[in-house]
Amino acid sequence: TPPSLRSNDTKESNNVDVFDDPLLKIWLQLRGLDTASQFTFLNLGLLAYLGGGEALASIQLGETSLFAYAGSTAFILWRSVYLVKQVATRNRILVTFDWIKSALFGRDITRL
Repeated sequence: TPPSLRSNDTKESNNVDVFDDPLLKIWLQLRGLDTASQFTFLNLGLLAYLGGGEALASIQLGETSLFAYAGSTAFILWRSVYLVKQVATRNRILVTFDWIKSALFGRDITRL
């Protein structure tokens, strides 16, 4: 079983608040805050590459599903998101040329 965090509602006297971090308090004070805001997660969906030019895509905003695709349409969406997520323009160009090279000549299997 995975380790669990100690709960603050136990009756143990030696219970320590695991989120009582002095560095966090200093960082919050430097930002002019007393406490950190609560974490909220916004689910934007999922993309999964399956191989062979196939992928799965489920795009949603929170709990609302916008659309779901499978196959080559999802693969094109997956590749476009992959390129947009590249930070540097140089990486976008290198990845694009690598995809074109692989489509034209196939994968390099000389170093197996």
